[in-house]
Amino acid sequence: MIIRDAQLKVLEAASVDGFVRELCEHCKEFAPDLIGPMSDEQLLDAVRRGMERAESHGFNKRGPVRFYVDMMIAFGSGFDSDPQYPWAAEILSEREDLEQMALSDALHAKSVEAFSIVFGPDNEHSKKAARQMLNRIGDGIQFKRENFRQDMLVLLKEIHPLKYDLVGEKALTELVNLGISRGRDRYGFKAPRSMALMVLMMFALGHKFDQDPFHPWVAQSLLVESSEEPDEVAEIMERRAVTWFNVAANGAREGK
Repeated sequence: MIIRDAQLKVLEAASVDGFVRELCEHCKEFAPDLIGPMSDEQLLDAVRRGMERAESHGFNKRGPVRFYVDMMIAFGSGFDSDPQYPWAAEILSEREDLEQMALSDALHAKSVEAFSIVFGPDNEHSKKAARQMLNRIGDGIQFKRENFRQDMLVLLKEIHPLKYDLVGEKALTELVNLGISRGRDRYGFKAPRSMALMVLMMFALGHKFDQDPFHPWVAQSLLVESSEEPDEVAEIMERRAVTWFNVAANGAREGK
């Protein structure tokens, strides 16, 4: 039997589609609380975008691609450039010297320590941090422009002291500055509380949380209607974030 080029392309597409469906099911098992609220279309989009990001780093085998998507779920879709996890960018920069399985193994070995500290046994660390986040937001944190950066660092340490020590003050200062600049330049936020929300979300969900396909509700929350002021949009996101962290506090994302 002769298999023509057109038939090969059909077979290849079917194989990719099958892997996408397999990855979607894997994501549901890996992080049921995170994936549960997503529609099938949103999950398909997130997985396909994850596969594209994995391929950009040279991952095209099933195991490494699946692991890369796991990393996106655990540490945020932009973990490969997140100042909180500089080791990820350092390892991925070695793609010219390491075969993808070795590269994936190196990434996994380093991520184990971070995962154990950020999430902890049965996700107890992340659940506790989510409860801390809710308590502080519920108390109505009053941020001031004076000493804002230092106050944010103090707050981050109160919310998740283990992660604070893991990431370090220098990297978190960079994260605070990133949250301020993005809130101001991309979304037009002015109120210190709005800026603080940007930083808190970056700390919890990764520095690209507002573009994360596994958190589509964030981008939807940040859509600015012509009748809304930017800081009012931030208030909308804060209310939705409270709902999300309520879920996380009672059943944070699962992982291995």
